[in-house]
Amino acid sequence: MFIIIFLILGILIIVMQTTFLQLLPAWLGKPDILFLLIIYISCQSDILRGSVVILMLGLLMDVFSGVFLGLYPVIYLLVFAFIKGISSKIAINEFTYQVPLAVISYLFVGTGMFLFSFSLAPDAPSQWSWGNMLLQLLMLAVIGAPVFGIFDSIMNFYKSTSASGRFPGSKRSNRFKQ
Repeated sequence: MFIIIFLILGILIIVMQTTFLQLLPAWLGKPDILFLLIIYISCQSDILRGSVVILMLGLLMDVFSGVFLGLYPVIYLLVFAFIKGISSKIAINEFTYQVPLAVISYLFVGTGMFLFSFSLAPDAPSQWSWGNMLLQLLMLAVIGAPVFGIFDSIMNFYKSTSASGRFPGSKRSNRFKQ
């Protein structure tokens, strides 16, 4: 059920991000809410369910706005593996730690995507701009805490409904205890 809930949430975010948020003026920036969802799933889920959701969201992002097929799934899975590697050594489950992690990861992902796309198409015009990158980082830092709070409330709702047995197929610890 985790996969379905966060996949639907990711699809809604992708649709919103590729349509409505593109209408924002350039000086305001374009928030990357999907990247915040990737960071949240990386911090809160186990490896199997998280990697399935992130792979599916990366493939959907490729379909909606990918230039080089397979770039988004690879980048998102690398971010997932990096955060899983860090979270095994450091406790980063609270969203106060996730905001700086999202900002730093976004800087590395933006740099990696620029270098990768520049190496594949050196004749294409450069998409890198420090002004745009700093604006994106500031936007992620500002909206990070409220968005992680919303994701956290969705995760708590999922945990409470699956523990109470409202979803079909959810397990109870003792079915005779009322």
